[in-house]
Amino acid sequence: MNKSGGANVITSNIIMAFPYGNHSNRLFQNLHFEAFCIEHNIKYLNPTFCNISKYYVSPCRSYRGLKGRFTVFTMKIFKKTKLLHKIKNVKLFNIDNQDNRGELCNLSKIYNNIYTGGWYFRAHDLVEKHHDFFMQKYSLKYKYIPKAGLLDDINQWKLMNIIIVGIHIRRGDYISHEDGKYYDGVIYKKYMKLMQDEIYRVYERKCHFIIFSNEKTLIGENQFISKSNNEWYIDHYLMSNCDYLIGPPSTFTSWASYMGKVKMFHIETANDKLSLDKFKYCGG
Repeated sequence: MNKSGGANVITSNIIMAFPYGNHSNRLFQNLHFEAFCIEHNIKYLNPTFCNISKYYVSPCRSYRGLKGRFTVFTMKIFKKTKLLHKIKNVKLFNIDNQDNRGELCNLSKIYNNIYTGGWYFRAHDLVEKHHDFFMQKYSLKYKYIPKAGLLDDINQWKLMNIIIVGIHIRRGDYISHEDGKYYDGVIYKKYMKLMQDEIYRVYERKCHFIIFSNEKTLIGENQFISKSNNEWYIDHYLMSNCDYLIGPPSTFTSWASYMGKVKMFHIETANDKLSLDKFKYCGG
């Protein structure tokens, strides 16, 4: 804490110490904290991000390698033993509810370092406000962009006036999530047929589907359907280059929508009505 003109001037750091989920969840968790810090001119550091940040052009600051792993390990020990509370001008604030922006802002005026985390922190308006800025920061590095394969196909289909629809089939843990209602491939086939009919009704154009999934699916490839077999960060990129996205309520689909400003449709039930006016952009 420094003093200037008789008033306390606090240079606060917000440090992500407790990540939530995997890949897409962590990206969105990071985004909301970073947007908040940008808006309030607070320094932001995410040492838990060191194994993800390498893929992006100019992500938030994170420690890499041994230093990053040591920092994350140290935070886990601090949380478990509550030693962090005994260190002067340091605050542990693990967020477990959504009404917390005011509290975090007030803490930043008191403590030099705030170690935080949790899934429930949200700054939707700020993530949307800084949308273009984050699209640049978290764009995939050139060396990771596939130079052939599906990306070439997508560009060729667009030249042929074919509309590209990305289908995210979330399997894995969704086999048990809400009784597996997002797991059945038959549901996705149904929505693909509905989308095909809707595209022709509105545009009188053909569409091509690209299947993105973290497991093998029963949907086969043909002249209208392709499958991606890429790493998750490349799938994010390819999905962001589609014209429309369909998938279950998942941050994976939402991240691609946010990064590419692509309209998406989340399947809530097997009987949802599908129309193009129900597709929305993810603003964060």
